[in-house]
Amino acid sequence: MGKTFDQSLIDTATIPMSMIDPEDMEDKTSEEFIGMRRIQQGCHSELSNREDFPFAKYTKNIVFTKGQNLYQPIDGRITEIRIKNDNRIEKLKYYSDIALLDENKGKPQLFEVVYNPEKIKIYPTPDKSYNAVIEYNSTKNVILTDETLSYYISIGSTLKMPEKFQHLYFDALEYYVLATNMRKQSNPRWKPTFDIFEQKWNIFLRGCQPVESDTVFYI
Repeated sequence: MGKTFDQSLIDTATIPMSMIDPEDMEDKTSEEFIGMRRIQQGCHSELSNREDFPFAKYTKNIVFTKGQNLYQPIDGRITEIRIKNDNRIEKLKYYSDIALLDENKGKPQLFEVVYNPEKIKIYPTPDKSYNAVIEYNSTKNVILTDETLSYYISIGSTLKMPEKFQHLYFDALEYYVLATNMRKQSNPRWKPTFDIFEQKWNIFLRGCQPVESDTVFYI
């Protein structure tokens, strides 16, 4: 089991510049804990959506069926949709105003995500079945105590991320939570705290990104 978000708040309180009582973070019913959890949730939501992390990339196979232009949404942010057409792989382009286009049937060329209810909409409406692949970045990165995934932190929840990156992420998150809790940039402790966060965030980014250069072995 990985580190919990509850423990991360306690670790935040133990940072020398925090001036947060760790005992308040151990009491999950205290107003102090509830307030810090709210800050932690906001910071985590922001940081975990800043980048398209390689470990959060997934693909889903789907069939676009004849006459159907609405499909179930993805738990994440779509980066690309590809279809197979006559043994060729073609990418669909994102278009935000499909509803304004005249109704048409044919090979899908465009897509958008619509809401109320949330669906993936493609255009034109398929004239036959097309095999498609949806690439997306998963944004449900909180593991609840019952092992289900969520966007929201709760008591006992952990982070959905490869273990080798988790400590780097929590190190950065804790300083970001602390800096955010200081609120006013005029606070003399805010700037050094934020600077440490940026250093730790860059370490996390370097650690989780693939190496672009070729590896060379010298014998």
